[in-house]
Amino acid sequence: MKKLLLILLCLPTIGFGQNLPSGIVMINIPGGTFTMGNNSAPQMFDDQDPEHLVTIDNFQMSETEISNVQYLAFLNDMAIAGNLIVEEGIPGDWASTPLEIANGHAWSIMADSTLLAEWSGEVLIKLSNIAGGGQDSLNRCWIEWDSISNTYSIVPGYENWPASWVSWHGAMMFADYYSVSLPSEAEWEYAARAGQQLEYPTNDGTLSYSQANYGTGFGGPSGQTYLTPVGTLFPPNPYGLYNMTGNVSEWCLDWYDADFFQLCIDSNYCCNPINNNVPNVEVKVLKGGSHTYPGPFAMSSHRFDTPPFVTTDHMGFRIVKKINVADVEEHKKHKKLLQVTDLLGRETKGTKNEVFFYIYDDGTVEKRITIE
Repeated sequence: MKKLLLILLCLPTIGFGQNLPSGIVMINIPGGTFTMGNNSAPQMFDDQDPEHLVTIDNFQMSETEISNVQYLAFLNDMAIAGNLIVEEGIPGDWASTPLEIANGHAWSIMADSTLLAEWSGEVLIKLSNIAGGGQDSLNRCWIEWDSISNTYSIVPGYENWPASWVSWHGAMMFADYYSVSLPSEAEWEYAARAGQQLEYPTNDGTLSYSQANYGTGFGGPSGQTYLTPVGTLFPPNPYGLYNMTGNVSEWCLDWYDADFFQLCIDSNYCCNPINNNVPNVEVKVLKGGSHTYPGPFAMSSHRFDTPPFVTTDHMGFRIVKKINVADVEEHKKHKKLLQVTDLLGRETKGTKNEVFFYIYDDGTVEKRITIE
């Protein structure tokens, strides 16, 4: 028996007068209740318990991590609007050697401090032409800045790699510009577990080097790892989300608090929880492990804390958008189907293809997957 999985690709999205950059696919995540946290986390981690029930409303999440070409569109829009300040930065990261730094160059791209938001005056992304200390040379930032034209470009061949070297501020300004958001930690873990309490956010909840780009499992014989293009090489989780573990760690909306789960239980905070309390040491939540981190960091329940100004080769993000299912259904009643195509853009009836696309007159597209 065939089952049809319906995925809404895009709805009209406006922020500062702009739609989402081309190629961002938004997946409908149905709301529900799940068990968040992990009472049996690896011994080195003591912030994943206690397990507790959490209820999440319907939302949409981007199918993949935001790519270089998508972040590029944002940077060039901001440059045209005069909303960016560029300063010479320090190449690499905290682990880079003096020799590596001396042979590299970097630009720190900052938000104009006259803009009124929490990212005002903050570094959004560091354009470093060398990788972090000890990392494969491919883990540099592939976005470049032309000081003469004040435009941004991508080194050819790396358009679809995840936008890395992006700070929490840089991820948040991107989200604000398009009237979307970063996922809360609870939304992220809910989507990662995919309605099946998956231990790892892979296609079946297990973890192997054929399922995710993590640890030393992907890369050359030296064991060094590097990023891989978004939405390729590895299968999605059951919700259709790619690279939920490995590749880049993903920024979340929440401030990090090791005791937040206990606070949720004590205060009966179970519906769409988010930690908005600024801690004494200001750190944000990251989820999903990365290409550099081993298996325990790849677990759905894993929590990582990092200051929001940090930029490295293994940090990126994806976005979410709140939805109302009733509004979506009403919208569908008033749109006209124009064409059904396969993955190669060829017209089809959509009955023999595993993946095909419904194109409507309002510009929205639905991705449909036929599962045997």
